[in-house]
Amino acid sequence: MTTLKTAKIERALLNKLGFEPRTGHHRIFRLYLDGKLVARTYISHGQREAGRYHIGQMARQMWLNRREFIDAIECPLTQDEYYGLLRQRLERQSAG
Repeated sequence: MTTLKTAKIERALLNKLGFEPRTGHHRIFRLYLDGKLVARTYISHGQREAGRYHIGQMARQMWLNRREFIDAIECPLTQDEYYGLLRQRLERQSAG
């Protein structure tokens, strides 16, 4: 079963992928691209690891599949590659 430390996810979201933090009931992360909110995800306070379910949910919220999400956190997927995927998927969604 795949699990990821939430501290590692948080570091990647903030430092690598350019998400902006916001704290409230959960730790919320928002990504603005070209001035528009395009992705939002969160980590619950006190959650130390993200299991398969939470990884899947976060991936979906970020417009990624599970493998791409893990690659984004573990480093093979760069910020530029992520932004490229994101733009393609958003463009496809608005065209369809």
